[in-house]
Amino acid sequence: MSFMTQNISDKIKVFLDNDFIIRKCLFKNIISLRALSRYIIESLDLKESNLDAIISAIRRYKRSEKATSDHKFKKFFSKIAVKTRSNIVDIRVQKNKKSVESISKLNSIVDVEKGEIIRIIQAEQSITIILDEKNLNKFYNIFNKAEIISLDKKLVEINLQFTEEAQNIKGIVSLVASSLNAEDTNIVEIMSCAPELLIIVNKENLLKALNVIDNLQHLV
Repeated sequence: MSFMTQNISDKIKVFLDNDFIIRKCLFKNIISLRALSRYIIESLDLKESNLDAIISAIRRYKRSEKATSDHKFKKFFSKIAVKTRSNIVDIRVQKNKKSVESISKLNSIVDVEKGEIIRIIQAEQSITIILDEKNLNKFYNIFNKAEIISLDKKLVEINLQFTEEAQNIKGIVSLVASSLNAEDTNIVEIMSCAPELLIIVNKENLLKALNVIDNLQHLV
C-alpha cells in the first residue's frame, strides 16, 4: 500500500469513527459508497482524483470495523443502568481566585451525603457549577451576581452507568453524543467519570433523550 493510499485510509477511518450516523448507514448498506466518497472529498477538502482510493478505503473500513463495532457496543449498552435527576441548574462563573475560594465554601455546605450534588468543571476561561436548583440560595449567599456569566434552569441530568470494563472501550461518548445530536437533542453538558457518563439536557428534551438511549442497543 502506497503512502498516499495509507494516508487516505487513515483520514477515512478518523472521519467515519467520529460520525456515528454515517457509520451505521454504511454498515446497514443504506448509503451509496460513491455518494459518501464525494461527501468525504468535500468535507475533508480532498481531490476528486482520489475518488477511487476513497471508495476502496471505505470498503476496507466497512469489512474491518462492522463486526467488531456491533459486538463491542451491544455488549456494553445492553448492561447500562440509567438514572435521571431533575431540577438541575448549570451556572458559569468567572474564573479567578475569588471564585475558586467561593466554590470551596459552597462545596462545604452542599450535603452530598443526603444526595445533593455539586459538579465543577474548570475550563480555561470560566468555571461551570452544576447544582440542585433548591441550593441556588446557598449559591447566591456566596457568589455575587456580577460573577455569573450564565445560568440555566429547568435542566435534567441523565446518568448512564456502564460496567467497569466499558471505561476501556473507545467511542462510547462519541456514540451517545452523535445519537442524541441525530435526534436534534441539545446537550447542555456532557461529563465522563468512567464508568459513568453524565449528560445534562433541557427538561423538554428528556423523553426524547431517554428514547435515544433506550434504543441504542438496537442501533448498534
